[in-house]
Amino acid sequence: MGILLDLQARTPPEFNMFDISSRIKEKHPYVVVCLQEAERMNTLLLEIRLSLEGLRLGLVGALNVTDSMEALGLALTLNKVPAIWEKVAYFSKKPLLMWFNDMIDRNT
Repeated sequence: MGILLDLQARTPPEFNMFDISSRIKEKHPYVVVCLQEAERMNTLLLEIRLSLEGLRLGLVGALNVTDSMEALGLALTLNKVPAIWEKVAYFSKKPLLMWFNDMIDRNT
């Protein structure tokens, strides 16, 4: 539960794509890539946020624990990036905590 709460607290907010898009004057290739990366990061952040909250609710007894919640809990315990996050994340061989710090840096 400690690791879960730490990751929840450190998960950055999602990008406001409407605000970002409204500030763009011209769509150069670099801008398009930046927008794509922001959308990919939003997908990852949403998956992290939803899965951690689901696991937290499962651990406190508010929800039934599913197989995916158990897999997430095991990955957190073993310091591995959960498979459900890897599906929407960039490739990395780092352990979970190093990967999470790297994800925060990329987000910044």
